[in-house]
Amino acid sequence: MRRVKVMVGMHQLADAELALVSQVDPRIEMVQGLAPTERLRRMTGVQPGSEMERRLELLRQGFDRHIADTEVILGLWLPEDVTERAGKLRWVHSYGAGIDFMPAPKILARGITITNSSGVNSRPIAEFCIAYMLVHAKQIALRLEHQRNRRWKRETNVELGGKTLGIIGPGRIGMALAQRAAAMEMRLLAVRRKHTAGALLTPFERVYPREALREMLAQCDYVLAAVGLSEATRRMIGDAEFAAMKRGAYFMNVGRGAVVDEAALVRALESGHLGGAGLDVFEEEPLSPQSPLWGLPNVFITPHSTVGLADYSRLSVEFFCENLRRYLDGAPLENVIAADYVF
Repeated sequence: MRRVKVMVGMHQLADAELALVSQVDPRIEMVQGLAPTERLRRMTGVQPGSEMERRLELLRQGFDRHIADTEVILGLWLPEDVTERAGKLRWVHSYGAGIDFMPAPKILARGITITNSSGVNSRPIAEFCIAYMLVHAKQIALRLEHQRNRRWKRETNVELGGKTLGIIGPGRIGMALAQRAAAMEMRLLAVRRKHTAGALLTPFERVYPREALREMLAQCDYVLAAVGLSEATRRMIGDAEFAAMKRGAYFMNVGRGAVVDEAALVRALESGHLGGAGLDVFEEEPLSPQSPLWGLPNVFITPHSTVGLADYSRLSVEFFCENLRRYLDGAPLENVIAADYVF
């Protein structure tokens, strides 16, 4: 019986989630290993001598011990030299939807399959985007301020129904938001990279190619960026794109922070051209305490947490386990990243 070594490279998984992987099939040998990148250390805020530091060191040792004959990796953060060190690697599954925490171009160039957990988090993130829009439209922050100050003051309401929502990247998250926004009778537009002229996509009224992004933005009251980070999308939204938006439009980003020129976003918010923003992702995370975004009254900041799903780890691992059964049986995998993914 052929044995398949599966490396689990997530530092926060519970024993029950690790057991899900180890019990998939007698053919697998599950090991734990992780090469902590500087980005991981920064995002987790790990301190020298802490319990997390000790755990990361044990995982690093496991990575060094097992990577040479690992065939499958479940992880998120992978070092730049992973393809050189993992001679038997055939498949990498990203614990999240993004693949920018790993050297994805190198991995794909070696003919190694990459899949992700896209879709696991689409509903909770879409719900949070509805919350962003409602907080803005109903002036919730201002109303709460009145309440704290015991001030009886009425504010005007704006209806979301009839407003235009533009979604940059109608993937799993974008589609989940579109379905909910359609139920609220919003007008829906989208921009996507792979576009066929005249093609329809329910429930969008119209889908634009990437080259027509500004044309779409000019029509929108609300805009969501829900695209992954690649060299093709890095800072795709800057001064010109914000200037193309309606004055008073509201911008949301739940994809990757570096898709947006953050300085340009600050300028658009401070000038009053943008009416506000709901931001879950940033160019550098954690967001620096010195960032002007913290002090802007028209900005709603969440710390890369709109997924906020207590069961996310379990759901992501369960999705991987089902894909692992497919892999062992030679069946097609779900959520495969295309070999011609534009970086």
